[in-house]
Amino acid sequence: MSGRITKPALILFICAVSLFPSFKSQAQCCSTGSPVGASVYVGVLGKNYLRAITYYRHGSSVDFYESDHRVPGNGGPSEISNSSFSFTGAAVAYGFTKRLTIELDAGYYINKTQVWNNGYKNQGNGFSNGTLTFKYGTIIRPVQQIELTTGFGIRFPFSANPRYVNGAILSPDVQPSTNSFGVSEMLFFNKGFPAITLRLFSINRYDYNFANNLNYKYGNVLLNSVFVSKKLVKYFFGILQIRSEWKTNDQDHSNPNEFGGSKVINTGFVLVTASPQLSYSIVGKWNLTASYDIPLYKYYNGKQMTPAYSFAISLTRDFNLGL
Repeated sequence: MSGRITKPALILFICAVSLFPSFKSQAQCCSTGSPVGASVYVGVLGKNYLRAITYYRHGSSVDFYESDHRVPGNGGPSEISNSSFSFTGAAVAYGFTKRLTIELDAGYYINKTQVWNNGYKNQGNGFSNGTLTFKYGTIIRPVQQIELTTGFGIRFPFSANPRYVNGAILSPDVQPSTNSFGVSEMLFFNKGFPAITLRLFSINRYDYNFANNLNYKYGNVLLNSVFVSKKLVKYFFGILQIRSEWKTNDQDHSNPNEFGGSKVINTGFVLVTASPQLSYSIVGKWNLTASYDIPLYKYYNGKQMTPAYSFAISLTRDFNLGL
């Protein structure tokens, strides 16, 4: 029994290490952590199946918002002109049983950049947080193509120390990592309609962040997504995702705000995004997916720069290790 467990665990570790050099990630503008990547592939795997995912995401921000409306910048040299990020991430998952899948993911920010009107550039890069997730198929009915999966994840930093550039600590907006631990809960539901080659599924996830060594706590995030997937022609699938993200205010316990509290005023938001995607299946083993995020609704606490767009490309491959 121990031999059967050790071999998959060793393969999982080797695959994770082999994918790490390509981890370059960045979160959405004005937040820290791993951005939404290959979120289509979140269900449990069959026993002895291994899935490897790698993806790249880039995003840009140019507009300031207060509440739900756009506001002009003051144009002064001390105000941000624009911001952007480039991120690459990877994940590896293994089906230990037909109901239990364990997944490890991480990412690396190639850059996380803010540019001021005076030309000054504030830029960070480095590893984002990693996540170890345990997924359990509570309901799996292959004939009806129904799946209900619950998950619990532990997020961990690759370093507890914040990044410095030229001896100065980077602002929270361009830090690649929260530098703290966190936990995640996930609920996934899938229903397939094979007669019309249609698939409906949803993902609900809640991320809780603990305070880091600087007594700074990044806001918690509730993410809800609904997907519609339809086969267009042979090997091609069209996907439409509608995603809502709610992030609470950050808390800085070492630097009180003007009212004497720990809440960071210009943090936290509600964002609704449409993400059309096109997926190409290569000989039934590889899946190449491209997506483009379009903000539909924004509500931001205080005054913040908000995302204009982002796009992602992901590559996924499944391996049957039970053969």
